[in-house]
Amino acid sequence: MKKLLVAFPAMLFISLGAYAQSSVTIYGIIDDGLTWSSNQGGKSAWQMQGSISQGNRWGLRGVEDLGGGTTAIFRLESGFNVNTGALSQGGRLFGRLAYVGLSDNRYGTLTLGRQGEEVGDYIGPLSANGILPGGILFPHPGDLDNNGVDFHLQNAVKYVSPTIAGFTGVATYSFGGVAGDFARFGAKSFALQYANGNLQLVGAYTSIDHPATAVSEGVWTATNTVDGNYGLAAGSYKVFGLGAAYAFGAAKISADWTHTQFGDLDPSLGAKINGHVTFNIGEVVASYMITPALQLGVAYSYTEGNVSATGQEPHYHEVDASADYFLSKSTDVYGSATYMRAGGGAVADLAPVLQASSSANQIALRVGIRKKF
Repeated sequence: MKKLLVAFPAMLFISLGAYAQSSVTIYGIIDDGLTWSSNQGGKSAWQMQGSISQGNRWGLRGVEDLGGGTTAIFRLESGFNVNTGALSQGGRLFGRLAYVGLSDNRYGTLTLGRQGEEVGDYIGPLSANGILPGGILFPHPGDLDNNGVDFHLQNAVKYVSPTIAGFTGVATYSFGGVAGDFARFGAKSFALQYANGNLQLVGAYTSIDHPATAVSEGVWTATNTVDGNYGLAAGSYKVFGLGAAYAFGAAKISADWTHTQFGDLDPSLGAKINGHVTFNIGEVVASYMITPALQLGVAYSYTEGNVSATGQEPHYHEVDASADYFLSKSTDVYGSATYMRAGGGAVADLAPVLQASSSANQIALRVGIRKKF
């Protein structure tokens, strides 16, 4: 990362010289590579894909020291497709993050703007998606619990408490994503984290009213459905998750569990029905640094679903493996392999990265490079 000290002359396009003891950091991640999949709609496929190990992004992060342990902060972060140059997150200029706020050593941090919700921000980093370079190719099926941070909250206020005896609390409230209708489409999200030495424990919860309208990205596509299999729109969305991680020596073991519920279901163009779709997902992850430059990792997850309106009980087994070689502190090359087997009438679907298989099985192999700056 390159730090730009804010001492620019006033004639520059952006003048920040008036703010003493301030700084702006430019940062980013560029990930690209080749992915082979065994079955997408009945055929194998090669694809060039970016934003797999981590989402491609560039951003600006600013800090101004106000004195007395208080700082003013801001962050603007833009996602992009490295292979086409297009903006991600529905074409938003700063679709990943855009917020401003105050941080105080005694009272915590308060920010306002477009921000993440706590399941993705706190449970996600303890999953295979967050630990291993396979990234979003190691998703919980469909990323329905936002483990891979496929969506963000708009018009949001977030508070992060100071850390006391290892505990940190987080609370976010979104006033909704539709201008002129702030009585609906809101969201609430909470997390409690404990960190002590090599041990980390996290609990998180998120609730969204009419998520397809409030969020309109990620799993909430223009089709306004829970997913393509069920054809049902959700009036409410709730996720609760737990995660734990422990590091010892060169090894790290983590586990996570989430419960996701889509409630107040409507047929795509019909009347409201009394039903819900739920998914329970459990996962374990292990990684080991063979050398300071080489990390190996494996993971297993099991997903159990229930569609109350139809009685369907889809389930998914997923096994992941990866090797990550660091050419430097900011550049690495990696390979990953994923196998999913579906049951209960479902087909394998490594969404949102790949299209669904025509069968119960799907394999994805990838080689990639990641550059941070």
